[in-house]
Amino acid sequence: MNGPLHPPVPELPCAAQRLVPHRPPMLLVHRLLDKQDDHAAVEAIAPEEGIFVDPARGITPEYFVEVIAQAMAAASGFDALEKGTPPSGGFLVGIDECRWHGSAEGGETLRIELEKRFQFEAVTVMAGRVLGRGGCLATATVKVWETDQA
Repeated sequence: MNGPLHPPVPELPCAAQRLVPHRPPMLLVHRLLDKQDDHAAVEAIAPEEGIFVDPARGITPEYFVEVIAQAMAAASGFDALEKGTPPSGGFLVGIDECRWHGSAEGGETLRIELEKRFQFEAVTVMAGRVLGRGGCLATATVKVWETDQA
């Protein structure tokens, strides 16, 4: 035998590239820091340029929604690896209760904290908040439809 049938479950922190299907420049989360039951913490580095940076306003609100959704994908990908299955794909299908309290500076390290609120079949609802040097920068509840394909 040449080794285990499934790759070993990664240790935390774990690079997001192992857990989510996104790739640069659309990979916004850096690594999964912690995953305990229905809670997760993910790290991201605020972009200095690209589609989520407006020269006049700085980082756009859409960035915070996407980073919460990708943090959710990282947590889901970790769960899949623990079960010995490949990470699934998913689609952001709903956003509720969005609040923007501040913004981040390009290059700033951010922490995204998640709590699973509801799951039914392929739909998962998670509440997320993005924390930076200025405290809580954004909160949102996102709904994702997970598929069997990455």
